Amino acid sequence: MTTPATDQPVTPDWLAAAEAAHQEQQIDIVAQRLLHAQRHAELINARLADLGIEPIAAAGLDGRGNLTPARLTEPEFEPHAYYEVRATWSEDDKEVELHTADWDDDRPVFGRVRLLTSLADVAAARRQTPTFLAPARDHRREAIRAMDGPNVDHLNDVGVEAIATAIHGNTAALLHLADTIARTNTTA
Repeated sequence: MTTPATDQPVTPDWLAAAEAAHQEQQIDIVAQRLLHAQRHAELINARLADLGIEPIAAAGLDGRGNLTPARLTEPEFEPHAYYEVRATWSEDDKEVELHTADWDDDRPVFGRVRLLTSLADVAAARRQTPTFLAPARDHRREAIRAMDGPNVDHLNDVGVEAIATAIHGNTAALLHLADTIARTNTTA
């Protein structure tokens, strides 16, 4: 007869309780996200109904609980080129916004064109190409890349090498100062 192995670690009660509390927190977070997305879908559909718009597909949730925009129009190619229009929720404006995408793209990316304030906005949106904001620049990463980029050994001029080294030193000092200020602001 074999005896049970006693070398397996035993989870302390406090750690089991911590894991259970963490699991409960995660369930609450997912539930809140689902309720949030469902509320936005309801707000979109209510606004469309207020304006008398009957969407091709109403706003709702996908299989993962993400908000799916309402599809208002299909793209049209003849006699004019019109974009597909979708209605989604704007977190910034707390209103329904209209999105379009260029139908010439292999993988169209929808972007904001305007808020939905009247029925005429849908017709106007059909004619508008979305504009996308440029991604925010990461100046810290750019500075580090600039410092690491040129090889001062290949500059072939002692004066230029000295200037490049001084600029790199100043850049490193400024980055250190910025990091120190950022850490101070987050701990204060």
